[in-house]
Amino acid sequence: MSSKQERVDRYANAIWGVALEQWTTALNSAAKALGSDKKLAALLADDSKSVADRVAALDKALPAGTTSEVRNLLKTMLESGDLSLIKDVSGRLAQVASGGAVSIKAEITSAIELTEKEKEQLRRRLSAEYGEGTTCTFQVDPSLLGGLRVRVGDKLIDTSIASRLATLRESLTSVVR
Repeated sequence: MSSKQERVDRYANAIWGVALEQWTTALNSAAKALGSDKKLAALLADDSKSVADRVAALDKALPAGTTSEVRNLLKTMLESGDLSLIKDVSGRLAQVASGGAVSIKAEITSAIELTEKEKEQLRRRLSAEYGEGTTCTFQVDPSLLGGLRVRVGDKLIDTSIASRLATLRESLTSVVR
């Protein structure tokens, strides 16, 4: 027989799965309804129209039976100018519901162009630390003078010479004051 915690987890996971599936289905249906009418899409994207007019058009276009939670989410997305992300949000929900890996983006900026070997070493290290779903983009910024600046999600790792010089300048000016 399973433990109490295992049974609780099983029920909670079932509820979570159903909720995610309902949201995914509702968002797909809303995206289909909103995407099928070019005039409506143009109206919803038109910033010269008042938000109230665009929200009214959105409400009118949504299928009957769309829950208030989904309507509120879509209104918030409309007001934020993010309504075009509805298919992406729905796709991400489907990925989460199926237990798919979370894709983590790493932005790597260097002072000079990195070799393919160096890029591969960085990819391996970041994948080991953040998971196999980590995707890396590489940029060059000569103002770094040397070193790297790596941003993974909201975490920033800055080993650039420019940032070290700035830190040194701040500490020297605070001593002089």
